[in-house]
Amino acid sequence: MKKILLIEDEYIVRSSIRELLENNDYKVFSASDGIEGIQLAKELIPDLILCDVMMPGLNGYEVIEKLRTDPKYTSIPFVFLTAKAELTDMREGMELGADDYIVKPFRAVNLLKAIETRLNKFESMQNHKNNSEKVTVNEKKEDLTENDRLFIKANNGPQIIKVGDILCISAQGEYSFVYLLSGTKYMTRKLVKQWEKQLPGKTFLRIHRSTIININYIDKIEKWYKRSYMVILKNFEKSFIISQRYASKIKTNFDL
Repeated sequence: MKKILLIEDEYIVRSSIRELLENNDYKVFSASDGIEGIQLAKELIPDLILCDVMMPGLNGYEVIEKLRTDPKYTSIPFVFLTAKAELTDMREGMELGADDYIVKPFRAVNLLKAIETRLNKFESMQNHKNNSEKVTVNEKKEDLTENDRLFIKANNGPQIIKVGDILCISAQGEYSFVYLLSGTKYMTRKLVKQWEKQLPGKTFLRIHRSTIININYIDKIEKWYKRSYMVILKNFEKSFIISQRYASKIKTNFDL
């Protein structure tokens, strides 16, 4: 069931749209203003956002502008609900990253069609992206070594990094942070599980769902609570807590 976030300050309109969508098998979450809408968007990560343009406090433009500055929410389909008198201002919304707009008053069938179209398009783009990345990973998996160099699309532009210089990788939604031994940090749109398939298995170890470390840069391992262990990396302030299962994979290098 797809999750839709509805941000609309008029109660009657909000209730009517919610009822319509729920009757068509969507899971709907609603907010009565922009501030509440942003908070719900960050908590829920909806599949699509419907947002009124003119609202007290934060208007629709301000809502999308704040959400689009965070990489976790840039790809969520965003559809404006607008009155005819506001159509001349829609260019601003599209420039901020809106995917579509529905003019009020609207027919139920038109709203449902617009939502279905945007969800299908987004799903198609995600499938294409995942398939492309899968091909890239499979092509490089067998030949990649610590001395190889990787081309990544990072937050501040394309970068070429040496595999052996990667200290650790940490997940952030659909993105990941790549930390190098030099102290440099890059953010790239790539899942940790994709990194795990691509990086040399003898050097890089996934220590839990969101983190991969380079075992060559382990400074020390200490016993922690019960059967867990704390791993400390060289030149890295943060320590990691790992289970005994993961610790056993590297205990041949350390006296646990």
